[in-house]
Amino acid sequence: MTDFERHIPAPYDVLDVAPFAPSSAVYFMNGYSNATVRLTDGNEFTLEFTDANTSISASAPFDVEETTIESRAYTPAPPPLKPVAHWPSHTPSLYQAQARTHLLQVVSMNMESADQSSRLLIGLPYAEAQPKLFFSKGPFDGGRDASSYGVVQSLIGQGSDIPASLGRGYPARSFFSIYHLIETPFGSFFNKKATQMELQPDSVGKLALALPPIPFKYSLLNGPIPLYDVNNPEGSAIGEIIAAHHEGKTEALRPSEAWPYRSPALEEIAEQLGAQPWIDQTPIA
Repeated sequence: MTDFERHIPAPYDVLDVAPFAPSSAVYFMNGYSNATVRLTDGNEFTLEFTDANTSISASAPFDVEETTIESRAYTPAPPPLKPVAHWPSHTPSLYQAQARTHLLQVVSMNMESADQSSRLLIGLPYAEAQPKLFFSKGPFDGGRDASSYGVVQSLIGQGSDIPASLGRGYPARSFFSIYHLIETPFGSFFNKKATQMELQPDSVGKLALALPPIPFKYSLLNGPIPLYDVNNPEGSAIGEIIAAHHEGKTEALRPSEAWPYRSPALEEIAEQLGAQPWIDQTPIA
């Protein structure tokens, strides 16, 4: 066995190892999500959602150092989102290992129940539906707004002799810190505590071998997640998410209501806010 092969973690082999993409990108996927909600009165129910096109933006890959955790990176996202991704809130410590990494931002997720009575909104659809809430810095533990970020990190560290043409890329783990809006016939609800979702191994124990990680399955790490009424954001929680999954088998193959197939309603958002928060862009790291 060569030194290169010894640094490939089981259950992977040399055919699974590939470099990260060399530049920033936007990728798309189909998805299925479910969330089990327990109300304060004790009742429980499960919501199910699907979409045809979720947009995720990825930074150029970079090597993680101690200072990286406090930095940000350019990701291709349109106004009113900031074109920078931050390290996700409360990322597990294992992601701070020195390895090659992408920062991610959920640009547009517009999921709907089969009967069209409920929706799960993240990123642009959330900002359009509830701009005053989305751009409020107070409620969210990330301290900025309701933007949702993620990270993809190589499982192969920097301390190996793997050739640069192959190594410091896939296989990789992935983690997201999500702020979501859930619209139902009973009201619209949001989370202040980020929903942490981590990519789970597939049937043979492998994680991401490409970006996007198709097929994928993310599971809730930090439940329960308190839910609040958008009409009473400072009130008590109306319930909590006690379990959640997000998964899919294919990349998105057709245009949908997700960006870039539809531009954000910037004038409507600015009118509700009385300002344009996306104009004052901070320098891009």
